[in-house]
Amino acid sequence: MLCSVIIPLYNKAAYVAAAIESVLTQTYQDVEVIVVDDGSSDGGQAVVEGIRDPRVRFVRQPNGGVSKARNTGIDAARGELVVFLDADDWYGPYYIATMVELAKRYPDNCFYATSFKRVRGYDPADWSTAPPSPVPAELVENFYERRRINGALLCTNSVAVWRKHLAPLQPCFPVGESHGEDQDLWFRLGERLQLVYSPVELVAYRIAVAGSLVTTQAYERLMPVFERLEARALRGELKGAARTAALRVVGDARVSVARTQLERGRRGAALHQLWLARRARSKHWAVALMMCLLFSPKMVGRWSRWRMAQLAE
Repeated sequence: MLCSVIIPLYNKAAYVAAAIESVLTQTYQDVEVIVVDDGSSDGGQAVVEGIRDPRVRFVRQPNGGVSKARNTGIDAARGELVVFLDADDWYGPYYIATMVELAKRYPDNCFYATSFKRVRGYDPADWSTAPPSPVPAELVENFYERRRINGALLCTNSVAVWRKHLAPLQPCFPVGESHGEDQDLWFRLGERLQLVYSPVELVAYRIAVAGSLVTTQAYERLMPVFERLEARALRGELKGAARTAALRVVGDARVSVARTQLERGRRGAALHQLWLARRARSKHWAVALMMCLLFSPKMVGRWSRWRMAQLAE
């Protein structure tokens, strides 16, 4: 089974060779690497072209954003199974073999993911232990409820999808968006297919990299991915428990927006978001409401910084 690995590249020349090497040294070798350069200006093309392996293909496009780069990679893919890798991250050596194992074990109407490691450096020793055989996996029954409870269940680097399921969704990633664009695809896949999930950490997600595709930010408005999810749920495209869970996911996202608004001193805007988020019915919503009624913006700021420090640890 040929696996296509899609790597969007934008000014990550210092990292991309290690990312590609992590694919070429997989225990599973039937792979192609499609590097889509999104108008880089730091010499990344020369780095990629210096890797003398026929499995590596280089595609260059004018700068159009990470979503367009990934969509270009999907169009260029020849493999049955498609996986993704950001240029400043890397795979552990057993990742693709595990994805192939899961795809063969659950071949019908599924997509696949593993857990991931948050890392601050490149340490090959982290991957010295092979995963259990067979790798543990579960069929996730309610995608949105699991997403709501577990939060960062997966990352872009840890997802595999049959190419035949991606083709009808093109453009798979919303062009022009660079925050939440990956979640948009996972949400739509979760509504059509069943997620097969393994809790084993098999890929690395590098944090605290300047210019990283994914950064921790405070948002003053609901991201489009959640606006679209809310619209689908309210239109009745999601039914029953899935609809309820999806609206609670959106509610939790609105709570985050409300905290940002409160920190900016916009209490009225924060209360408006909490009213819209009332479907969340979570402890996060209750805490945010209490903060909105009792805390000053400075107190909220101190609490937010403490919370981020706890998450970083």
